[in-house]
Amino acid sequence: MRSKLEEKKYTANSIQSLEGMEHVRLRPKMYFENCFKENNLNTLVFGSLCHAIDEYFDENCSEIIINAVGNSLKIEYNAGMSLEKSHDLTIAECIMTKIGACSNEKKHLEVGDEFCRVGMAIINAVSEKCELKTIFNRQKGHFIFEKGKTVSKEIIKADNSEDFTTISFEISKEIFGDFVFELNDLRLKLKALKERLPNLKIETSNL
Repeated sequence: MRSKLEEKKYTANSIQSLEGMEHVRLRPKMYFENCFKENNLNTLVFGSLCHAIDEYFDENCSEIIINAVGNSLKIEYNAGMSLEKSHDLTIAECIMTKIGACSNEKKHLEVGDEFCRVGMAIINAVSEKCELKTIFNRQKGHFIFEKGKTVSKEIIKADNSEDFTTISFEISKEIFGDFVFELNDLRLKLKALKERLPNLKIETSNL
């Protein structure tokens, strides 16, 4: 009689992805030290900006809108996340689900050093739900993730639409308890970021 392990066939990539996502959820303090030091979720905002700021340095992104309320975070910006294929997945899905892919896809190392310390996939892993909508090169991608794993995806043609990306995270209360976004601290940190990147328009819809 075959065992359950023998009945399941995993590729090396799927094993690495499964173990990685589960490890993040089981050991969040290893990845989000600042959140647990500061007792808030503010670090997640800046980790979520890494792709937008990478595109800013290529003059593809000029505006970011941030909404952070309770344990919910929404990032919108006027640049697309690539829907080209990489290892049988779109680059967008790789960034959101493969640990290390966010940093590996960076075109500017200084962005990776500062904003990709954890990466989008790790933030996705500690989210009960995440939704990504993006338009890139006349294609529209819509992805839904739960606990870092893809549960739904659709890619269709988008005629004459401008590139943009919207990412919505519902951060896990099971992992972070009653931590929320601390708005006064977040306002100060975003002000400092605006001073460093004066040509990038950063708006906050609730600060």
